Amino acid sequence: MDDGAPGITDLRTYLNQRYLRQHHFSVNPTEVAGAPALLVLGDVPQPAADWCPVIAGLTGDTVTVGYSSAGCALLVMVDGAVYALTYGTLGRFMINLDRVDPGFGIRFATRAIEPDRIKRVTRRVLASTGRVDRNLVPGGQHIRRYGIEGWGEIVGQLCGRLNNEQLTVTRGTSRAVSVAAADSLQIAVSTDPAGLLDDLREISRVCALDTPAPELDFIAQVRPLRTGERTDELDERLDELLGEEATDNLGLAVPISLVEYESTAQSYMIKVPYRRMYRPELDLDTVLECALSRPPGRRLEALKLGTIGMCADPDGRELLSPPVAAHKWITAEIGLGSARMIYHEGRWYEIGERHLDLLRTEIEKILAGPSTVALPPWTSDLADEDAYNRWAGRPASGYVLLDKRFLKTRQHNRGPGIEACDLLGPDNELIHVKRGSRSAPLSHLFMQGEVAVDALLHEPDARERLVAMVRAREPKAMIDVTFKPRKVVYAIALDPGKTLNADTLFTFSQVALYRAARRLRGDGIDVEVVGIPTR
Repeated sequence: MDDGAPGITDLRTYLNQRYLRQHHFSVNPTEVAGAPALLVLGDVPQPAADWCPVIAGLTGDTVTVGYSSAGCALLVMVDGAVYALTYGTLGRFMINLDRVDPGFGIRFATRAIEPDRIKRVTRRVLASTGRVDRNLVPGGQHIRRYGIEGWGEIVGQLCGRLNNEQLTVTRGTSRAVSVAAADSLQIAVSTDPAGLLDDLREISRVCALDTPAPELDFIAQVRPLRTGERTDELDERLDELLGEEATDNLGLAVPISLVEYESTAQSYMIKVPYRRMYRPELDLDTVLECALSRPPGRRLEALKLGTIGMCADPDGRELLSPPVAAHKWITAEIGLGSARMIYHEGRWYEIGERHLDLLRTEIEKILAGPSTVALPPWTSDLADEDAYNRWAGRPASGYVLLDKRFLKTRQHNRGPGIEACDLLGPDNELIHVKRGSRSAPLSHLFMQGEVAVDALLHEPDARERLVAMVRAREPKAMIDVTFKPRKVVYAIALDPGKTLNADTLFTFSQVALYRAARRLRGDGIDVEVVGIPTR
């Protein structure tokens, strides 16, 4: 855990005091082989399981089946560092998550597991969508076979075979031992007091090694900043962003510790100072609404004091996991000098220079591709994208206006449906148009191209509706139901004087563009990115 100031003696600050008071758990000072420690243990009885009323309603029988959840947390101070060992269902609830050292488990894993025996990987795409991918290979495989990009992704969980013979669990045995790592570390440690301290010291030694295994070094290219390491200035900048009506470089993402519960969440409980809300779905606007009501300098603080929890029922009565501080649901990108800083799960990360260089190189390759489409300039009298698209897609222009014409298919049947494109080009190119002033809209633009192509390739009703839509506007258009997309064009207008290159795209947008281009080209679709001249 984050050891705070050197010589800290009060281990109670590492406990979730509110949770302990709520359940009347006692905290008992103790020691482990002479090391100061705290012990917390207890259980929470439930007189009836939540499914009892459901069964009673279905059968008419009286059903009352109770149960009890138990847990334990042992905090030990070793050489000035504090370690928390948790047991049972409730153990993790007893810990103050704000005091957890971010990336502690990952830091150990990248230095202590075999790169060719990785069993499970969870990674988040560095984009405002907050997409999370989880992959499992029970027998393990080399890290490169998971297809993790050397850029654009944060590895949040890693599970693999341990390659360390100094720990108790591996000493004197030839059997394979696996560990699972995130912020925390799931590993068997010695049950002997002195042996436990030896294991904790070995874990600390491994974490302090200068470099990870070469094959896992790319994971370390996204480096968490310690509190105080430029974080005060970054927090101030983030507080300002939270006060702007335009979301700019902000996004919403499910904290990685809650990803496994997301599919079963029926509602969200949002608590910030002076407000409590329950929502069947969670979006960025709801979170920003809570921040906008606070004065400047207090917005980020309000989200840090508040929490968002996933609930198993529509009424928000049954939490699936401990609520997570509201600010940890926010993702953001801020430039600080020449560095790129990412706010992710309540922590600032600096994107390594090599990481950025690799991504920039790939983006420049995409942008350097030849352009076969020449769109008219975006002049000052065209106030917005709607006006520009109507002008570019006017009759006899060679382009067919499809902006805000939605395709509703069997698969895409929520809301209005999807947009195939903003403009259909002279050779039936799918052209998506955006003014590139904010990261989130550009990220959405690139994703929109992916979704549209997927629908048109695999859904006959999408093609039928597109053809009908095009023929309604341009009866002589050379298109029929055999149409398959061959080219996607992303047309981006920047402010006058700016050139479309990697440096003018935010990191979120670069990642989204790279991933969209890779996927589309994998489907045999050409991808072009063109700049719309502005005047």
